[in-house]
Amino acid sequence: MVMPLIISISGLPKSGKSHLSMTFPAPLKIFSFDLGATYIAENKFADKEIVINEIALPIIEDDDEQWAEPIWNAFRREYKDDIESGKYETIVLDTATVVWQICHQAITEEKNRKKMLEVEYMKPNLKMSSLFARARVAGVNLVTIQYLRDKYVKGDNTGELELDGWKRTAGNADVVIEMKRMTLGEGARAKNLMRATIVDNRFDRDLNGTFYDDTDYNELVALLGV
Repeated sequence: MVMPLIISISGLPKSGKSHLSMTFPAPLKIFSFDLGATYIAENKFADKEIVINEIALPIIEDDDEQWAEPIWNAFRREYKDDIESGKYETIVLDTATVVWQICHQAITEEKNRKKMLEVEYMKPNLKMSSLFARARVAGVNLVTIQYLRDKYVKGDNTGELELDGWKRTAGNADVVIEMKRMTLGEGARAKNLMRATIVDNRFDRDLNGTFYDDTDYNELVALLGV
C-alpha cells in the first residue's frame, strides 16, 4: 500500500503544476482559485474522477473592502468536510498561494485592520497548519500548488526565485517540487517538457536536486520508495 503524501509543487505560470497534481490518485478534489483546472481536467484527464470547486475572488478596487472572511470560512468548512468524508484520495489546493492570501486577509479583517502586526501571525499560521494536519491524520494525499516570486535580501533582488505563499509550506510537506517549462532541441525537433526538480524530501536525500521530465504520481512514488 502506498502511503499518503503531502507534496508542495511550485513554479512559474504554465510550468505543469496543475497537470502534475491531476496525476495523483482519484477520486480527486480540487479547490481551484486559478480558474483553469476544469479545462485541464476535461481535456487531459477525462477518464479520472475529478471534482472541482472553482472559487472566483471578487474584484477589489479599495483596500478598505471586507471580502476575505466569508470566502475563507466557506472554504475551510468544505475542506474539513471533504477530508473527513473519506470520499477523496487526493485534495489539491490550486493555488495555496491564494489560500494563504485569503487566510491572512481574513484574520486582518477580523481584527479590523489594514495590516497585521508581526506578533499576530500565530493565528493564520495555525489555520494554515491545520490544513496539512487534517490531511495527514485522515490519510489523504494533499497537493499544494504555489507560484514563485523574486527573492529579496535586505531590499536587493538576488536574482533567485522563492515560493510565493505560506513560508512554512516546505516544512510541512513530505516532498517539495519545483516545476520549470523546458524546450529541448531546435526547429522541427524541438520538444517541450515540464521538468520537475525534487528540491527536498523526507524519504531519500540523494534524490534532492534531481529532476524528471514529464513525470507523474506513479514515477514519483516509485522514486521515493513509498
